[in-house]
Amino acid sequence: MSKKSVGFGKVLRKYMNKPNVARRILSVAISAELARRKVVAGVRNDFVSWMDYHALHAVNGALSGVKTAWVNLFFPVEILLSFGVNCVSAEGLAGMFAAMYLEDIPISRAESFGISRNLCTFHRTGVGISLLKVLPKPIFVATTNILCDGNMPTFNTYSVLNNIPIYVIDVPRYESSQNESYLSKQLENLVYNLENHLGRRFDYSKLVDALRREKESFEILREFYPRLCESPLSMELYQHVNVLYAFHMRPNQLVKAVRSLTETKAVLDKKIRLLWLHMIPYYDNELYKIFSKNSPYAVVTSEFEWDWLYWYPDPEKPFISLAQKVLKNPEIGDLQRRAQFVTKLAQDFKVNGVIHFNHWGCKQSSGSVFLLKEVFEEQGIPFLALDGDCVDHTNQSIGQYKTRIEAFLEMIR
Repeated sequence: MSKKSVGFGKVLRKYMNKPNVARRILSVAISAELARRKVVAGVRNDFVSWMDYHALHAVNGALSGVKTAWVNLFFPVEILLSFGVNCVSAEGLAGMFAAMYLEDIPISRAESFGISRNLCTFHRTGVGISLLKVLPKPIFVATTNILCDGNMPTFNTYSVLNNIPIYVIDVPRYESSQNESYLSKQLENLVYNLENHLGRRFDYSKLVDALRREKESFEILREFYPRLCESPLSMELYQHVNVLYAFHMRPNQLVKAVRSLTETKAVLDKKIRLLWLHMIPYYDNELYKIFSKNSPYAVVTSEFEWDWLYWYPDPEKPFISLAQKVLKNPEIGDLQRRAQFVTKLAQDFKVNGVIHFNHWGCKQSSGSVFLLKEVFEEQGIPFLALDGDCVDHTNQSIGQYKTRIEAFLEMIR
């Protein structure tokens, strides 16, 4: 997500027609970067550095031969992690190629395979990655139907191309005891199916332990939440992506990261605060400069960093508890639920404005943006809807980004 990623991408591009060579080069580079991040996190012992490390850890596992499942962002990975399976977000893999300015290769490969250009570039890039064979084949794929109706056909395509199983969790659109039971039974069936697929019994105690650690992490975060709202951490724009991926792919391994909040001193001292809605572009672009640490403007948080906020893990009832986690996601149900969640975030973090990034091809983000704008304007919070592409760096207008954002920031100063 930086200039060095783009520079490395230029080198890797030369070998993309040789999948095994490209894989070895990419694996060595990611392993070296992971080692660097671990050293930095150990020395600094601050929350952001540890989240940078955990975000890359899942990708490194997918490249280094660890048994890995491709999942969507909102899949309850605790069960898979308790089986000893590494979980990596398919969206995150697409983002990795985007960060290196290499997304055009898998996108082109997917389109030549017959994938429509109308499909979201996260999905097109993921299909192209499967076709290129640059990454080791996952042992299975798993998804929910939360947020994106493209997940089901796309993950089914991953399954067919790699000749591996697909596991789907059907998430109802509202909370109820009946829906909790429905989801809980699906999770129990998932364990049974994975036992058969992996050829080993599930260690129930590992799931209980995972939820205990997750509970500890979230209790600490809730304790610090008021302080984080008052004095947000200083972060680069891309680091918000790292934080949300660490929360979703490594939720049971973040105790050290959140404990470091007691010693983290790099708090934000900027006056103009912004809340980011939906996804952040993965490639280095004008937005990274506008919202850099040296800028007078800062994105203080994003909505996907806190979608767990109202869930309280119960290790004694793991399947029911995970069902509750999924059902409490503010991205399911009607728009009013999401609107209440994001406006509360805006109030808590005392933001001066909101930016909603409408990722190209994402129906839910584009379809809901005008209703959300009305909600924020009713509360007197300026709102900017920014159209763009989180993955395809050629599908953007740098001049348009800069002009629109600078005009918006000038208005809220």
